[in-house]
Amino acid sequence: MKPYTSILIILLVACYLSCGEKNNKNEATTVKQDTLSINKTTVSKANQKTDLDRTYQTAIREDNDSLKGKLLLDLSFRYLKLKDSIMFLRVNKQARYLAISLKDSVGTAETYWDLAQFYHTHNREDSAYFYYDKAQKIYRDLGDHPNSGSLLLNMAIIQKNIRDYTGSEVTTTNAIRLLKPLDKFKLLYQAYNNLGIVSNELEEYDKAIFYYEKGIAYIEKSRANRYLPSIWNNLGLVYHNQGNYKKAIEYFQKALSFNEDIEESNPKLYAMLIDNEANAKLHLGDTVGVYNQFIKALKLREDIDVKAGISINQLHLADYFLLREDTANAINYALAAKKVSSNSQNTRDLLASLDFLSLVVKDSALRFTKRYVAINDSLQKRERAVRNKFARIRFETNEYISETERLNKQMIRISIISLTVFLIFVLLYIIKDQRSKNKLISQKQKAGQEIYNLVLSQQKIIEEEREREKQRISRELHDGILGSLFGLRISLDSLNDDDDKESKKKRAEYIREIQKIAEEIRLIAHQLNKDSQIDVDFTLLLEQFLSKQPEGINIQLIIPHPIDWESIEDNIKINSYRIIQEAITNAIRHSQATAIELLINQLENRLVIEIRDNGKGFDTKKSTMGIGLKNMKNRSRTMKGKLSIKSGTEGTLIKLVVKL
Repeated sequence: MKPYTSILIILLVACYLSCGEKNNKNEATTVKQDTLSINKTTVSKANQKTDLDRTYQTAIREDNDSLKGKLLLDLSFRYLKLKDSIMFLRVNKQARYLAISLKDSVGTAETYWDLAQFYHTHNREDSAYFYYDKAQKIYRDLGDHPNSGSLLLNMAIIQKNIRDYTGSEVTTTNAIRLLKPLDKFKLLYQAYNNLGIVSNELEEYDKAIFYYEKGIAYIEKSRANRYLPSIWNNLGLVYHNQGNYKKAIEYFQKALSFNEDIEESNPKLYAMLIDNEANAKLHLGDTVGVYNQFIKALKLREDIDVKAGISINQLHLADYFLLREDTANAINYALAAKKVSSNSQNTRDLLASLDFLSLVVKDSALRFTKRYVAINDSLQKRERAVRNKFARIRFETNEYISETERLNKQMIRISIISLTVFLIFVLLYIIKDQRSKNKLISQKQKAGQEIYNLVLSQQKIIEEEREREKQRISRELHDGILGSLFGLRISLDSLNDDDDKESKKKRAEYIREIQKIAEEIRLIAHQLNKDSQIDVDFTLLLEQFLSKQPEGINIQLIIPHPIDWESIEDNIKINSYRIIQEAITNAIRHSQATAIELLINQLENRLVIEIRDNGKGFDTKKSTMGIGLKNMKNRSRTMKGKLSIKSGTEGTLIKLVVKL
C-alpha cells in the first residue's frame, strides 16, 4: 500500500476520534452518539453519504486489520444514522466478520449492538432481541457491568413492547441488580420507569406508582430534571386508569408548568400532556375548553407526524362527541383513528377504534366486532410466537455456554491427566488408599440418601394415613353421629306432646345422649384442625406431585433463582403447595389444558407463584364460585397474600404473591 494512503487513513481516523468520542454504551437506549466527524448541521445528507462512501472505499483497501476494523465499525454506525440500510448491513457484516477473526470481543459486541438497533428501528423485535442478547453475553463474560446492564434494559423494553410483561419484569430486575452498585442513576430511572409501565399494563397500579416514584428519586440523583415531565405524565396515566382523574390532572398540569417553553422545546410531550389532561377532564364531566385542547394537540401531532398520537387523539375526540350525543362526528373521528392506526400498524388504537365503532354503529356492529376479534387473535398469536422465540434464544444461548464450559473443562482435564500420567505408578499406593476413603465416603453418602428417601417415604405414608383417618372420621360423622342425632330427634318428636314424669325422664336421658354426641363432635373437630407439616424439601415435593399427573399434559416447573425453602414458614409452604395442587388439578380436570407452566420466584421479600395453562378458561366474574377456588382464596388470606385470577379463551393465569 502506498505510504500517502496510510497517512490519509490515520488522519481520517484521528479526525473521527477527535470530533466525536464513541459512547461507552452505558445508556439504555437504541440510539448511540455520533462517532464520525461530518457536521450534520452544515453538511447535507447527500454530501454526508458521498463522504462516507469515499471513506469506505479507502477503508476496505487498508492493510492494517485493527485499523480497518475500527474504521468499518465507525462507518457502519454512521450509515445506520443516515438510515442507509443497504450500506449499513454490508459494512456491519464486514466489521463483524473482521472483529470475530481478530477475536476482538468488544468490537464484535459493538457490531451486534448496532445490528440490534437497526432491527429495532425497523420493528423486527425478534431479531433485535437476538442481537442484543448476543452483545449482552459478551459484555457479561468480559465483566463489563455497565454495558451488560444497559443491554438487559434494552431487552426488557423490547419484551414490554410485545407484551411479555413477566419476562420484561424479570429482565429489568436483572439489569437493576447490575446497575445499582454502579450508581448509574439515569439508567436506573429508565429501569424503574419501564417497571412502572409494565405494572400499569398489568393493572397493578400501586406497584406502578411505587416504581415511578423510585424513578423520580433517581432522576433527582442524576440531576437530569428534564425527564421529570415525562415520568409525571406516566404517573398521571396510572391515576387516570385508577379512576382518580383529579389526581391525574394534577400531574399533567405539574408537567405542563415545569417548563414555560415546553410547547416549542418538546411539542410531542406537550401535545401528549394537553391531550391527556383534556381526556381526564372529559371523564370528570368538565367539558369547558376540552375540545380546544383536543384540537390543539391533534394539530401539533399532525405537524410533527406522530401517528400513534394522532390516532389516540382522534379516539378522545370520538369520546367527546359521543358524550355530547353528536354521533356523526364521533363516528367520523373513530373512522379516522381506524384509518391512521391501520396504516401505521398501531394495533392498540386499531382495536380501540373497532371496539368503539362496534358499540356506536349499530347497523355495522357485527362487521366491526368480527374485525376486532380477527385482529386481536392475530395479535395474540404473533406476540406468543415472538415470546416463544425469545425463550428459545435464551435457551439456545445458555445451552451453547454450557457446552463451551463443558469442553473447556474437558480440555483442562485431559491436560492434567497428560501431565500427571507418569506419576500414577509412583502414587499407586496413595491412589488406592484414597479410593478406599472415597468408597467409604460414597457409602456414607448413599446411606444418607437412603435415610433421606426413607424420611420422604415415611412422610408420604404419614400424610396418606392422616388423610385416610380424616376420611374415616368424616364417615363416622356422617354414618354414626348423624344417624344417632336422627334417632334422637325421632324419639324427642314422639315425646313432644307428653308432659308426664316418665316423658320428662326420657327427655333428660336423650339430652345427655346429645351432650355425649357433642363431646364426640368436639373431639373429632380438634383432630381435624391439626395441620399437616411439610418438613421435606419443598422443590422435591413439587416435582413428585407434578410427576404423578396424567401423561399427555406438558407441565413445566420454572424456578429462575434458588430459593431457601428452610427460611420460609411452614404455613406458607403448606398453603402454597395446596394452592398449586388445586390450580393444576382444576386445569387438568376442567379446562382441558394440554400445557401448564408453574413459575416460582423470590423477588426481594416476596414469594411469587404463577400457574399458567392453555385451557378453555372460565368466567371469573360469576358470583358463584367453586369450593376449590374458595379454598385457594381462603388459603391466600391465611398467608396474608394476594391471589389474582385471570381467565379467558386463551387460558388461565393464577398469580399468588406472599410477603415473606
